[in-house]
Amino acid sequence: MGICRYGERIGFEGVRRGPTIHPNLCTTQADTNQVTADITQELNLDRLLVYPNTQSLPTHYTASPLGLIDKSDGGKRRIDPLSYPTKTTGSINGGILEEFGTIAYSSVHDAIQAIQTMGVGCLLVK
Repeated sequence: MGICRYGERIGFEGVRRGPTIHPNLCTTQADTNQVTADITQELNLDRLLVYPNTQSLPTHYTASPLGLIDKSDGGKRRIDPLSYPTKTTGSINGGILEEFGTIAYSSVHDAIQAIQTMGVGCLLVK
């Protein structure tokens, strides 16, 4: 729960001299109502932190642009491109070292081994 509430160190090694706010991608103009609805939903679920003004933003604050991409069903999906701008340390992903860039999830095989090791009555949480 702490990660959800306070964030997680993602290995960013870049330097921030002040807040960075990137303008939204032009693709958001394709359906501004959807973008607004998505943001409203995130606010209602208490998944966004709202700052009263730009002067109250922390020095390390970075706002990646929002965008929309096509879905296979013909709709649009909102994206938050953390690699914007590409190939620079000015992006979130650009400041993450290569060794922090891969996440390895546990496999079904790992789960089976854990169950076998712990034995009858163990609790498996997903």
